[in-house]
Amino acid sequence: MGKKKILAVDDDPNMRTFYETVLEDCGFEVRTAEDGLYGTAACQNWKPDLLILDWDMPGGGGKRVFQSIRQLLRIPVPVLFVTGMQGDLDVDLTLDRVSILRKPIEVERLLTGIYFLLR
Repeated sequence: MGKKKILAVDDDPNMRTFYETVLEDCGFEVRTAEDGLYGTAACQNWKPDLLILDWDMPGGGGKRVFQSIRQLLRIPVPVLFVTGMQGDLDVDLTLDRVSILRKPIEVERLLTGIYFLLR
């Protein structure tokens, strides 16, 4: 079995670099996208095993990307939403393999969330 593929969609270039560095060092194959449009296209073409979505991005944010991808792929790709926002997010956490991680992100918490969703 090959490396697990993770697509990280975030408008912050520092976060994209962080995900690439940390996750490649842990043996994952990683791609990044800077917005929902590129993220949706990358997901369709590359078919990742897990998505990391920034909740608050220009153009609709992670929720819109999540809805598009779930409709397009018709497969519940695990999703880890990342946010700096406080309070409840408008996402149904009872959905299959969906989780939220609050910023600032600690590497250990990120990896724990990823391994939990990939189980």
